[in-house]
Parts: sequence; C-alpha cells; structure tokens
Amino acid sequence: MCIRLVALDIDDTLVDHSSILPERTLKALRAAQARGAEVVLATGRGYLGTKAIRRQLGEGFRYIICFGGALVADYDTGAPRIHRFLREADVAACIRIANELGLHVQIYQGDEVIFQHMTPFAQQYCAYQKLPYRTDELLLEHDLSRVPKVLIYAPPEEEGRFNHLVSERLPEHLHALSSKPGFIEIGDVSVTKGSAVEALAKELGIPQRQTAAVGDNTLDLDMIRWAGVGCCVGNGKESVKAAADMILPSQAEEGVAWFMENYVLKSQS
Repeated sequence: MCIRLVALDIDDTLVDHSSILPERTLKALRAAQARGAEVVLATGRGYLGTKAIRRQLGEGFRYIICFGGALVADYDTGAPRIHRFLREADVAACIRIANELGLHVQIYQGDEVIFQHMTPFAQQYCAYQKLPYRTDELLLEHDLSRVPKVLIYAPPEEEGRFNHLVSERLPEHLHALSSKPGFIEIGDVSVTKGSAVEALAKELGIPQRQTAAVGDNTLDLDMIRWAGVGCCVGNGKESVKAAADMILPSQAEEGVAWFMENYVLKSQS
C-alpha cells in the first residue's frame, strides 16, 4: 500500500532537546517528499516554534499542523487553512485550575506566549523555541480570545498526579494530554492532531489507508489511532505503544528515518 501522507510529531520523535535533525532522517524526509508524499509536521508547538526545523528541512513541504491540531497552516508562510480556538470561558477555567494547584500556566495568541509570572520554566521554554512572550499578572482579566491551547507545567516526576488533578477539574469537552514530561496541554476534545490529519487528508483526496503517523506521547494518540499506519517510536509512552500498529526504533536511533526508508519509500517504488 502506497503511503501518500505522513504526519510526524517533532519533540522526542523527530528530534531531541537540541532540535537538530539527524542527517539520515533529513535525507529520508526529503526523499519521500521528492517522490510526492505529503510529509506533514504535526506538533504541539506554534508556527514560529517550528522555524528551526523548517529551516533544516528546506523548501517543498506544503502543510504544518500546530498547537496539537488547532492550526493547520501553510508550511512556508504560516497562513491558516484551519484555525480552531478555545472558548474564552474555558481558557479562564484552565487558568483558575492551574492557580488552584500552584502550577505554571501559559496561553498562546498567535505565536506570542503569555503567562502570569516569569518562572525558570517560562524563561527556558521561550528561549528554547525563540518565542516572543510577555507577563500579565492579571491574566484572568486579559483578552482570552483566539487562544488555541493552554499549557500547564508540572514537575515532570509528578506529571501523572497533576494531570489527573487537572483532568478531574476540567469540563467534559476539554482534555489534558502530554507532549513532553511535565507538559499538560489542554484543548477541546474535538481538536486533536488526529482530527487535523483527517481534515487535511480529506482535502487532499488521500484515503485513510494511505496515511501514516508517528509520535511518542499522548498528544499524538489520536493521529496514531486514526492513521492507516500508526507508529510509536521506541522511547514513547507505553500507552501510545499499545495503540500503535508499529513500534519503531527510538528517536535516538532515528526511528522516523527507519520508517521512511523501510516502509514509506519502499511503498512508493
């Protein structure tokens, strides 16, 4: 079966904390794209936060999925094709929950990150992704419109406990998923990487059976379950591996490159 669309998570799937694409992975992605496959980055990051990865990949790629599925954009310009925002009341509820639990919380408007207080996490996060940011101690009184997701940060070693505490306080139409240790990403249950990949595949006329998705964490679960071939890298969460059709080598072992070489490129020959 020829794979015509491949959706790829970035962090801990394509790259490690350095955000440098390994040469073998880069070569495999470009080869698949050159043969006509739609290679789509599907990330919890915003558009600007993908700049370093896009610069390494170069030209020829067409689409990117950001904010865990809330934005499907033009790869080169960031112009939105699909943009879905949280309700203002839901954003406010997430901020209150984080404050109640004593956790760092931040919202996104465009590519700007807004948080109540500068914390070591906030400083490191914005420096790593080279994002514009500002603090607003009265965040609940801030304009909370056009927010695609809310990120709450918990101590990584306590993420499971805090994710449970956050989840039990959320209304039923919101969910809390993990993208990295300590990252609790809150969005609408109908807005996922999977729903974004599905919408893009339909727009391009690509059948579900000719799609693939690769990820490592619960933010990737929906697209792994939806794709014709759902894959988890070897360093992924056990719950994600259990949902996958294939377990790939780890990110450190360039599992994405292995999948592109041994499955996607061979399916196109």
